[in-house]
Amino acid sequence: MKIEKFDPTHEICSTRWIPVSAERIYTALTNPEYLAEWWGPRGFRNTFHEFEPKPSGVWRFDMHSPEGKTFENRNVFETVEPLKIVIFHHEPVHRFRLTISLNPQHQGTELTWRMAFDDTAEYEEAKAYIPECNQECFDRLEQALARIEGPDTDEHDLRLTRIINAPPREVFRAWTKPELLKQWFAPSPLTTPVVEIDVRPGGSSFVVMKDEDGNEMPLRGVYLEVVENERIVATDAYTTAWEPSDKPFMTMFLSFGTLDDGRTRYEARVRHWTVADRKQHEEMGFHDGWRKCTDQLARLVENS
Repeated sequence: MKIEKFDPTHEICSTRWIPVSAERIYTALTNPEYLAEWWGPRGFRNTFHEFEPKPSGVWRFDMHSPEGKTFENRNVFETVEPLKIVIFHHEPVHRFRLTISLNPQHQGTELTWRMAFDDTAEYEEAKAYIPECNQECFDRLEQALARIEGPDTDEHDLRLTRIINAPPREVFRAWTKPELLKQWFAPSPLTTPVVEIDVRPGGSSFVVMKDEDGNEMPLRGVYLEVVENERIVATDAYTTAWEPSDKPFMTMFLSFGTLDDGRTRYEARVRHWTVADRKQHEEMGFHDGWRKCTDQLARLVENS
């Protein structure tokens, strides 16, 4: 199906590359059990009343805010092409046409949302907060995808992906220059006063994060693989000079892929020693904390 040309004066476009198959994302979009779990910004819940993902089918549900408010929503599906595209018209809180497209690429899927508003005033109001809400929705989707079985699942992994509007060399540089790493590594309001890194295979890293009360959180590790502008692999299983750590927790895989337009397809994959470690990391706030750090990283490199 041909998608209409993007209109920046009335449309909000949000996108994310996710390292899973289109089949799994389509399942999360069309199975109401999964969809109710992740649809909407952080903290919102859903109660579904009708859900028929087919042309002219109705999707009617209530969205409940963290403050306890309830918002009635009604969507009518226009197009449903399995594994490719879903289009529906939304009302009454905001009236728009949402086009959701799935584009398999780079061993994953680029998910794109295009929200087209008929009313200019409503578009102007929505564009101030909708992009952030959509990214929160994508975060929740990635969490839900971890529970959907598929050939690309791994119960030891937590992942974060982002399209960053800067070339890979700038994102790689922000990970390997101490003066830059200090500016974004800890989720605000935490800071990173100490960064001592030797970015080479076998080189050690020592980073200290500090909270508002002055409490320090030291992090030690060793680099396993470094490919300039492409990949970094590091672990906390070792500390300085290959000395084993007291408790190995995770290995971090960072990839800096190049898109056709020069932007970066950024992925952080954290593989844990045990399933219990992965669950603990998730409960500690992996998704929210790493998202905030990635937001800070993106702002740094996109504005440089």
